[in-house]
Amino acid sequence: MTDLVEDAQQTEIDSSPPFDLGVVDDTPEVAVDLGRLQANIARAASAAEAHGIGLRPHVKTHKMPQIAALQMRAGAVGIQVAKLGEAEVFAAAGVPDIFIGYPLVGPRKVARLIYLLEHSDATISIATDSIEAARPIAAAAVAAGLRVPLLIEIDTGLRRLGVQPHQALNLARDLAELDGIELAGLFTHEGHVYTHARSFEEKRAMTRAACAAVADTAEAIRAEGIPLATVSVGSSGTFRFAVECENVTEIRPGTYVFNDFTQVLQGAATQADLAAFVVATVVGRPEATRAVIDAGSKVLTSDRLIVSHPETTFGSVAGYPGAAVTRLSEEHGLLELPPDTDMQVGDRVAIIPNHICPVINLTDSVSIIADGVFSERWSVAARGRVQ
Repeated sequence: MTDLVEDAQQTEIDSSPPFDLGVVDDTPEVAVDLGRLQANIARAASAAEAHGIGLRPHVKTHKMPQIAALQMRAGAVGIQVAKLGEAEVFAAAGVPDIFIGYPLVGPRKVARLIYLLEHSDATISIATDSIEAARPIAAAAVAAGLRVPLLIEIDTGLRRLGVQPHQALNLARDLAELDGIELAGLFTHEGHVYTHARSFEEKRAMTRAACAAVADTAEAIRAEGIPLATVSVGSSGTFRFAVECENVTEIRPGTYVFNDFTQVLQGAATQADLAAFVVATVVGRPEATRAVIDAGSKVLTSDRLIVSHPETTFGSVAGYPGAAVTRLSEEHGLLELPPDTDMQVGDRVAIIPNHICPVINLTDSVSIIADGVFSERWSVAARGRVQ
């Protein structure tokens, strides 16, 4: 992998994108540099392969079958999606192995899952952290003559979904009794490392602790005679540490394909790894320290940084040291600038979003820039598929 900084101190993106912003037809527009995208995909695949670990990218970041195809060709064992609607899109696109890392609750979703299993060639696995969610799926699978691979979610510190490690054995016993369910493994998302760890060593230690908690829990379940093949962990900010952990079989990073301001501040990416930019036009320069761009919250989202930062921003302005997106309305982005900044009405700027995932979900398509020139547009086929 690229040599990443141990403790990220950089609070702005001072280098410009690797292409002239004029190659974008109109603004605001999400532009993706194909060379950097491919390099990010290759780097993660190489890290996983070097440690004998499967790579299952989380495609909720990009939502594009074209990028999933690049990831699969680079050696990914499959993909993860956040929602059933995303699984339907990627199964239709021919992705052969899909993990739905979110509990499917309610009769409509159970029916859609069974339909997808019956009408797709893809292997579909699902997540749960409760017997209540699993029982209706198991019953529907039995009625359809199917067995559904299932992974138990373990809470290793995020305090979102997931059972505590000490609770997992009892849940595994209950799930193992259900016909229609094949208990395939355990998984976690160690996202708490983003907000709680402050140094490189803290991030590494917390990631290792999360991995060990899942791996040890899997061993305890296996000791009861319940086979578990998969121990899966995942986060773009932590997979560089997770690949070093013993008894982990799979990593599931997502944001790494593009990276964003958060990943740079995490030290999980460098400026040279940034592949996606929001290209915007300066539509106003009302005073020396302020400019207005045509990208507001409907493009950049309202996501603030979840990592330590001295100021509240909604993105960094690439190539303009000292400039930041400090305020948004729906269609306006306000930039705070050093007073001597050379920025005029009509100029284009590249914004590095705090969080690229929801930015992608807000656009119908992205511009692909190859070798500095516009190549084609890729549809964000799974945008809005939140059901």
